[in-house]
Amino acid sequence: MIIERFEVNNIKKIKKWLLIFGRRKTGKTFLVENFLKYDEYFFVKRDRSILSKKDRKEITYDTFTTLIERELSNEKTIAIDEFHRLDDGFFDFIHYTEKRGKLILLSSTLYLSKKLFSSKSPILGFFAEVPISIINLKDTLKHLKKYKMDKKQLLEMAILLREPLMIEYFDEKEDPRKIIARIIMYSVKTVPALIGEIFVEEERNISAVYEGVLRAIANGKTVSGEISSYLFSRKLLKKDDPSLIQQYLKNLMEFGIIKRMKVYGKNKLVYKHVSPLSRIFYYADEKYNISERKLNEKEIERIIDEIMPVIVEDNIREFISEKYDLEEALFEAKDYDVDGCLLKFKKPEIALEVKWGKKINIEEVENNLKKIKAKKKLLFVPDKRKIKIKDSSIEIIDIIDLI
Repeated sequence: MIIERFEVNNIKKIKKWLLIFGRRKTGKTFLVENFLKYDEYFFVKRDRSILSKKDRKEITYDTFTTLIERELSNEKTIAIDEFHRLDDGFFDFIHYTEKRGKLILLSSTLYLSKKLFSSKSPILGFFAEVPISIINLKDTLKHLKKYKMDKKQLLEMAILLREPLMIEYFDEKEDPRKIIARIIMYSVKTVPALIGEIFVEEERNISAVYEGVLRAIANGKTVSGEISSYLFSRKLLKKDDPSLIQQYLKNLMEFGIIKRMKVYGKNKLVYKHVSPLSRIFYYADEKYNISERKLNEKEIERIIDEIMPVIVEDNIREFISEKYDLEEALFEAKDYDVDGCLLKFKKPEIALEVKWGKKINIEEVENNLKKIKAKKKLLFVPDKRKIKIKDSSIEIIDIIDLI
């Protein structure tokens, strides 16, 4: 299965050299190999030896740099995957190389990306920065339209396939929740490793703070003060001070691991996981300690049933905000909240409720949406044919309306 990403056309338009970065298994290599044109593709192995993908042979560093100089001078395109494994001498080489042709560098570490973007970097400004996160929901929905699937399964499968790692598990006849359960059950080491690779060059205690942030967010600690308290309680911070974690949060956002949203009408920012797989794993491990004991699929399925409505809520809010080009935000009050308050010039344009559980309290939905002064009010459900609502100002939508 090949899901074409919306980023491809934008990347093709960039004339500068490219630095493509993001955590492992987001499809960086696949994107370059299948959608961008190149003349040479090199892969730097962990031992710093260099593999030419063209003829599957190892080459020396001197041969490697000679080829780059020659091919770029001939206006060719060169791709170098996991180039961060090379030493600093390579950065100096790039600095003095004539800026012709097209050079595409791929990296999966935060340390390297920060180093390249620092004011002291010898190659600062040479590259257009292209972060690659998980696949956009619009792209996975577009791909799945041709399959005959139940509405609910269609959306959950589309959310599942946002994580490129899951594409190989795709089966249109199987319940997406069972697929996720199987992946989680047999990937308790793989999922944290996807994130951990980003920080491979960082000190061990710093990497522990990054993972602690992800665990805190999955555990419902979504405000910086709550995250700070969580880390302090686990002795990952020397004091409970939100200012100490701002750079960690910024780095995770830049790498597409987490995102940040406003709470409308409040001086409050909320952090969320971007990857559904990462969210499920860390939630399950924090709540049920799945990485430390033997599991069965039924238990994992129960955990997924528990968290899936929230994951759907996050994905639908993001999808609709992008569809209408609005700012994604939440709404919280003392006695109620609304799943989405999507803003246009800082004012509510769409009030959104997402109901993905078995029971829907229509009266509660109506009352909550009435309290938001937004031009448009939406209720998203698994199948709108099964829902009736008295308030004509509220529009009921389902997955078919999105695709």
